Amino acid sequence: MFKTTLDDQTCTCSSGKIEIAMNMETKSNNTKVCVTGAAGYLGSWLTRKLLQKGYIVHATLRNPDIYNPDEFEPAIEGCEFVFHLATPLQHNSHSWQFKDTSEAAVAGVRRIVQFCIRSGTVKRLIYTASVVAASPLKDDGISFKDLMDDSCWTNLPLSPSFPYGSDPLKVAAGF
Repeated sequence: MFKTTLDDQTCTCSSGKIEIAMNMETKSNNTKVCVTGAAGYLGSWLTRKLLQKGYIVHATLRNPDIYNPDEFEPAIEGCEFVFHLATPLQHNSHSWQFKDTSEAAVAGVRRIVQFCIRSGTVKRLIYTASVVAASPLKDDGISFKDLMDDSCWTNLPLSPSFPYGSDPLKVAAGF
């Protein structure tokens, strides 16, 4: 376990979670939230905003690994809200449990849901998906077929061949 203070943030690490608390004299919000995938673009932005609002954030970064979803339970313990943003981007070729990233992502979400229920403290699970889940990609898998903004919706086929986009669809289909 280590503890360090950076400017107005205190970081504590133990048993697979990093707890970050803001020393905010004007805020008295002691609500604990978990952000999985906090090292990603959305996760880091969300974590910053939550800290600014005075929340205590249990942030998972590169570890725990979604291929080992049980590693997320310590970060969820004691939290009222869980923002599940973590997802595998590449298949772990050493995985004996999952044949691809889709299986790992779906199993990970199911375990996260179980941990939230079992915790007895989680009031809400917020699960996010990539824009790739609802937008068609070019055949190269790198760019979108059309320019998109928040006013757009497509009747074109989704991108089921790209795991990062199809995983949230498979999760939704399972519930």
